[in-house]
Formats: sequence, C-alpha cells, structure tokens
Amino acid sequence: MASRRLVRQAAVQLLYARFASPKDQGGPEFWRLVNDRAALDFDRTRVKVLTHFQQGREMLTEKLRQVLTECAAAILAADPTEKLARDLKTFSAQEHLWAENCGNLNRLTKADTGGWRHELEKLLPETNELYQTRVEILQRIEGFPPPQYKKFTDIFEKLDKYDARVRMVHFPENYPDQRDLDHLHRISREMKELEKEAIKLADHVEAEVATIDEAIDGASANFDIERISKVDFAILRLAGWEIMKLPDLDAAISINEAVDLARSFSGAESASFVNGVLDKISKS
Repeated sequence: MASRRLVRQAAVQLLYARFASPKDQGGPEFWRLVNDRAALDFDRTRVKVLTHFQQGREMLTEKLRQVLTECAAAILAADPTEKLARDLKTFSAQEHLWAENCGNLNRLTKADTGGWRHELEKLLPETNELYQTRVEILQRIEGFPPPQYKKFTDIFEKLDKYDARVRMVHFPENYPDQRDLDHLHRISREMKELEKEAIKLADHVEAEVATIDEAIDGASANFDIERISKVDFAILRLAGWEIMKLPDLDAAISINEAVDLARSFSGAESASFVNGVLDKISKS
C-alpha cells in the first residue's frame, strides 16, 4: 500500500495541476511524472527478471551458428541462388545481437550510465520480429532432410520459449499468477493504489474548496491570497481540509506533514508561511 506521505504528495501535485489548468485532470503523462521513482524501480526489476529469464539464450544463438555451418549443403541445395543462406546468416546475427544486447542491458543498468530504460523499451518488442522471421524461415526450409530440419526446429522451439518469457516482462499485467513477476506486480499495484488514493483525496478537497479557501483567506491576514503560490495553495487546501473535516486526525499531524511538503516543494520560507496559516486555522 502507498504510504500516506506519497499519497498526500501526489494529491498536492494533482491539486496544483487542476488549479493551474482546470482542464488537467491528471492524464497518463501526469501520473508517469508522479510515479517516476516507482517506475524507475519497476524498470530496474524488469531488467533483473529479463536477465534471469534469458540465461542461456546467447549460447543457443551460438549453436544456431554451428547448425548453419553443419547444414550448409542442405541450405545451398534448397536455394542455389544463396539467398536463403544469406537470409539465415542475417537472421542468426540478429538473434545473437539481441541476446548480446540483453546481457549488455543488465550491465548498463548496474553501471547506471543513463539511457538503459530507452534500450529496455526498444529491446522488448524486438522479439516479435525475431519470432515472425523464424516462422517464415521454417516455411522456407520445409523441404530439408528431416535430420537437418529437426536441428532448426529444436533451436527455434527453445527460442520461442525464451520469447514467451520476454513477453512476461513486457506485459507482466497479463500474467498475474506468474510468481517470478511478484515484485513487478507489487510495484504496479502500488502505483495504481497511489493514483486511486490521490484522486480520491483531491476530489474530497475540491468538494469543499470554497469553505477551505475562506478559512485560508481569514488566516492569511495582511497577506493577499492571490499572491500565494499555486503549490503552497494546494498544500494549504489539502491540510486545511484535513483540519476542518477530519476531527479524528490530530491537527498537529496535518500541519507537520504540510510543512514538510512545503519545504520539499518550495523551501523554508513557504514552510514557515504554511505553518503559520494552518496553525491559525486549527485554532479558529
């Protein structure tokens, strides 16, 4: 479950976005930004799981290279123009490169040199093309002698199984019962819960915004409410709602958390201002 602090932080960001632009109700891009840290953890975990799932794939691509050499006569007999031979060589190189890039991705992630998340998103869907190429190749070599044909099918079937596991990493939500993906499922679930709870909290605040703003205005004596920064206003609205509408919650908790948020978002001056306003609201 998402922590109270993270939920309140996300709610402040959502209230700010809605206040700054009434049409902005928090779309996918907004939640990608809010969940950036969790999404980073999610992608790191994807790389770890992918690396685990693909152990042995690079060795299998080496075996495919050997099979091309062993079956050179059958390949040439099937297509004297040597186009099949060239296509098989190209495909073998593509398979080997994918396996190699997968291993390099894990090293890039550990080094954290940047760019690895882009490489991950690029790498995952590429297996779809590799699979389709394997299907086409099998159709082209159907006339091979059974022993040579079987050498290819054995390797291709194993590559298909590797690809199936790549799909698990690409779309873990489609495999809810796969225990190897438990950590991914947990992170994904927490991000969705955060979004749900933050929206719920922001909606509660907005439903009482007129009353809350009146209290903020009254507690901001000698200060033009129009000059309050939008992010500070969002923090005041959230904490003000809690103080006024949640009698079972100690006001000091709301004030302290709001001060921490103000310090985090805006700095010490904002934190001091927020503290003063909320203290007056709590005593009114």
